[in-house]
Amino acid sequence: MVSESTGFSVTAHGGEFGVSGTANLRIQQSQALLSGPDGQRGTIDLHTARAEILGSCISVRSAQGNLAFSMRDSAVFAEVHSCAPLELSDQLEEMARTLRKRRWGPGKILWVSLAILSSIAILLYFGIVLAVGLLIPLVPISFDQSLGKAAHQSMLGDQIVCTDEVVNSAMTRILDSLSPHLAIEGLDPELVVVESELVNAYCLPGGYVTVFTGLLLAADSADEVAGVIAHELAHATGRHGLRQLIQSLSLAALVQAGFGDLSGAAALGGGMEYLIVQGYSRDHETDADQVGLKMLQAAGWDGFAMATFFDK
Repeated sequence: MVSESTGFSVTAHGGEFGVSGTANLRIQQSQALLSGPDGQRGTIDLHTARAEILGSCISVRSAQGNLAFSMRDSAVFAEVHSCAPLELSDQLEEMARTLRKRRWGPGKILWVSLAILSSIAILLYFGIVLAVGLLIPLVPISFDQSLGKAAHQSMLGDQIVCTDEVVNSAMTRILDSLSPHLAIEGLDPELVVVESELVNAYCLPGGYVTVFTGLLLAADSADEVAGVIAHELAHATGRHGLRQLIQSLSLAALVQAGFGDLSGAAALGGGMEYLIVQGYSRDHETDADQVGLKMLQAAGWDGFAMATFFDK
C-alpha cells in the first residue's frame, strides 16, 4: 500500500464545499486532504471511510457522512485505490466491478442516437463553429429532454429511490410551486429523491432533478430545499448542460452520430454524467443563482433561504 500521493483533481461534496465543487486531493498516511480553489478545506479518514456509487462515479464518503469526494477517471481511481487501507480498498474494487456491469445497452444507445438524429440536421446546418450562444436557441428543447432523460435513467442505476410518501409529497409541492415560474417554455420538470447521506442535488438537461436525502436532512427549512431546487432548475432553463456539452464535444463526434456511428451517441449520453461530476462553470453557477432566486421569490418562498443554505 502506498502511504502518500501527489495531488489530483476530484469533485468534493459537503462541508465547506457545499453541494459540490472542484477540489485537489492529496492522500497522506491514509488521510484524504481536500482543498478547494477558494480556500475550502476538508479531511476524510480513509480507515473509516466508505465507498459508494454516485451516478457513474465512485465516491468515498466520511464515516460521519458530511464530506465526500467522487471520481470517474481510471487513473485517479488507481491512485486512490493504491493508497487506501485494506477495507476501503476492497469496497473500491466492489464498486468498480458494479460499475463495469452497468454499460449502455443497445436499447439505450439506440434511444439516444434517435434523439441525436432528430436534431443533427439543425446542428450541422448552422455549424458547430457558430458561437454556442447563437446555436442553442436554434436547438429545440426536446433535444435537452431526450438527452436528459437517457442520462437520468442511467445515473439512477443501482441507487435506492425514496418511497416515503410524506417526503415525496412535500417535494412534489415544492416542484409544482416553482414550475409555473420557469424562465423557458416547454419544460416539464421531474424530480426524484434518492436515499444517500451525501448533501447533494443536480438537474440534468430537460429538467430531470435528483435530490439526495442527505440534503433534505441538512436543510433547516422547506424554503432552503426550495432554494436548492430553484437553483438546479435554473441550470435547465439556462440550458447550461447542453451549452457545456456542445463546447466539450467535437464536430467529429456529432458527424459520426449522424452517419450511424453509435460511439458518438454514447459520447453524448455519457457526457451528461461527466458534466454533473465536473460541475458547471462559475458563470453558469452565478446565472443559476440569479435566475433561481427570481423563480423562488415568484413562487412565494423565502429568497434568503437559498443563500443561507449555500453558505453552510
